[in-house]
Amino acid sequence: MTLDRGVRVAGVVVFTALAAVSAVWEAYLTPLYWHHTRVPLALVAAVVGNAALARATFDVTGRAAVVLLPALAWLVPMFAAAGRTHEADLVLTSDNWVGLATMFAGSLAFGATAYWLIVRSIRRPVP
Repeated sequence: MTLDRGVRVAGVVVFTALAAVSAVWEAYLTPLYWHHTRVPLALVAAVVGNAALARATFDVTGRAAVVLLPALAWLVPMFAAAGRTHEADLVLTSDNWVGLATMFAGSLAFGATAYWLIVRSIRRPVP
C-alpha cells in the first residue's frame, strides 16, 4: 500500500518537474528561425508535451484534479518569461506570434486534456 502511494507521489513530482523544465525549454525555443521564417517548434512541443504530461499524471494517480499541478508548474515559467527582468530583457515578446500561440495553446492543451479525462472518467462505470 505504501509502495503504491510512493509511486504515485513520485510520478506527480517527476511530471511536475518535467512540466516546469519543458516550459523553460519551450520559452527559449520561441524565437527560433529557419532562414527568415519563424519555426513553431515550441508551439508543437507545448501542445503535444502538455497533453502527454496531463495524461501521464492522470494515469499514474487516477485523479483528474492532480493534472493541475503540472499545469501550474508549466504556467509559472511561461508567465515569468513574458515579463521583463531588471535589465528590461524579454524572452516572450509581443511581436513573436510563436510565443503568444505557445502560451495559449499550451494552456489549452492542459485544459482540454483534463476536461477529456474528467468526462471519460465520469462515463466509465465504477467497479
